[in-house]
Amino acid sequence: MIHKLALRNLLRNKRRSILTSVIIIFAFSMMILFMGLSDGGHKAMVDIGVKMGLGHVVVQHPQYRDDPALAHLIRTPEEVKQTILSQQPQLQVVARLRADALIQAGRHGIALSISGVEPELERQVSAIADDKAIEQGETLAAFTQSHPHGNLAGIVLGATLATNLEVRIGDTVTLTVKPASGGDLARSAFQVAGIFKTGLHELDTFWAEVPITALQRLLEVDGQVSELALYSPSGSDGVGLLAASIRAQLPEYGVQPWQTAAPELYSAVTLDAAGMYLLMLIVYVVVAVGILNTVLMSTFRRQKEFSMMIAVGARASTVTKVVLLEAVYLSAFSLLLGLGFGLWGHYYFATEGLNFKEVFGTAMEAGGVLLPEKFYSTLYTDKLLLSVLFIFVITIVVTLVPAIRAGHRSPVAASHES
Repeated sequence: MIHKLALRNLLRNKRRSILTSVIIIFAFSMMILFMGLSDGGHKAMVDIGVKMGLGHVVVQHPQYRDDPALAHLIRTPEEVKQTILSQQPQLQVVARLRADALIQAGRHGIALSISGVEPELERQVSAIADDKAIEQGETLAAFTQSHPHGNLAGIVLGATLATNLEVRIGDTVTLTVKPASGGDLARSAFQVAGIFKTGLHELDTFWAEVPITALQRLLEVDGQVSELALYSPSGSDGVGLLAASIRAQLPEYGVQPWQTAAPELYSAVTLDAAGMYLLMLIVYVVVAVGILNTVLMSTFRRQKEFSMMIAVGARASTVTKVVLLEAVYLSAFSLLLGLGFGLWGHYYFATEGLNFKEVFGTAMEAGGVLLPEKFYSTLYTDKLLLSVLFIFVITIVVTLVPAIRAGHRSPVAASHES
């Protein structure tokens, strides 16, 4: 009986109920749509950042982050790698050696960051070493396989760096570094194997990669590496727990998740997420105001009706329940439709994607990462369910006071007002 009465009351003023419902449906469906695109964009940013020479988790000498000197290298990387894989066999572990160097070609000389990599492993995890990034020539892995006994080791350069050096595929460049021994500068020649383009200014202008063994010989750090980059098959999910687990295995090393290893990227993702939470807050306020307005107008116009119900024997709790049920039914109906429209939009962008470049006319960079031209909507079930639950709680909270007041309406006061 109470449920029928609540539904009948909602239909008594269809215009007000429909208007409130439309506002909630639109706000909630748009929140779901933007939530999916926001989380999808964050996931794409992290995935790209991790593949740009980073890693989901990075293992280094404990002092390397503050002082990336050759004195702070991992001296037994293979032993550390086996220790990690003994507990986390699903991970892919890649060794890297980083150093500052001077690259020369003819009369041109440019200071840059040089990265020694394991060519075949690096191609599997890095966007820099991937075939798609190579604009000219071939990957370092392909060059190493096709020139197993070549006189010169291969090197891949950023596109802008190659232009500034005026070099082409097959040309010879010279790297000059300060070796670990602290003696005279060490030099070695390399053959340009490939030219990559990532779209990031720093990488394309001041970055090059060579085989890690060649750089170890040049720096006189045989077998040592700057870091071990760990890649998880589950992506960026659960990285904090993974880092904590590795840290427990290797307490003598510095273990950093990507959030710590790449603070600029983490800040960009966090800032964008804050904007999404602000939008969610606005939606919650819109829903709360819409429900509250409907309930207040309804109870104000029906004061005499509620008083008469109490006068003929209805309990105050019955009137309160009727008002609460009106708000719950209106909220549930609106959220259900909003959820349907929102999930429909999410499905479209999850399958077709949003072409970022078409929308904004140009590629954009955030947190040191070039945003992809197209990214896909990603919704997390727990986050969506919490939003629905929170809106239901808001509905009850904003309706509670008007509902209680309606249930305690005095019949005598109502007769005087009439």
